[in-house]
Amino acid sequence: MNGAVFTMALAASVVSVQAVAQTSAPVSVSYTFAQGTQGWTAGFADLPADYVQQGIYETAFGWSAIPDQSGVRGLMIQSHNRSDDVFMYITKKIDASVGLAPNKQYTVYLNFDLATKEVAGSFGIGGSPANSVYVKAGAVNFAPALYVEDNGGTPYYFVNVDKSNQAAGGTDMEVIGNLAKPDSDVAGYQLKHFEHTFTVTTNAQGEAYLIIGTDSGYEGLTRIYYTNIQASFY
Repeated sequence: MNGAVFTMALAASVVSVQAVAQTSAPVSVSYTFAQGTQGWTAGFADLPADYVQQGIYETAFGWSAIPDQSGVRGLMIQSHNRSDDVFMYITKKIDASVGLAPNKQYTVYLNFDLATKEVAGSFGIGGSPANSVYVKAGAVNFAPALYVEDNGGTPYYFVNVDKSNQAAGGTDMEVIGNLAKPDSDVAGYQLKHFEHTFTVTTNAQGEAYLIIGTDSGYEGLTRIYYTNIQASFY
């Protein structure tokens, strides 16, 4: 091989390696909620459509300091599970503005901290406030949204994401743990770390939606906080 041909071959090889590296570089997003909700929204499903008017479900969502965690802020979400099946969730659209490609399948590595005060093995109405509240996570290529459907003669809110029910996972969201805090001997809220890997195929606009939630079998008030959410799309 003469020098010119070798140089051209070497240059092509370098370009090829660089192209592969660029293609395989992950798209990563991170949310610490130091100054706000950072575009995350919330929803409540599996409860009557007039739950706000009833005033007994105590639903709330917002940006807040996390109790017992000095200087740490996050997304507070709560509800009182009067229907014996409340699903409350947070969601965020990730799109081409951060580098996602359209119609592409990604492996997503998600990790986050959830602040909970519930003690493992504790007892409550209908189930444990720790072990009977199931944490689920996943991603879809359409916006998670609520719709109304009859449930035994009563209009109910449901979500258009397949999460299944309570301890069972669905095709869009899987069970990744519960609300039992790491150290039952320490009072107050503690950060519990969760990690999960799954796949999602973006839509034609290069969009995917992260969704994290809790499916409750405990018929009392649950108040939790999400923080330090990170996701990498490979």
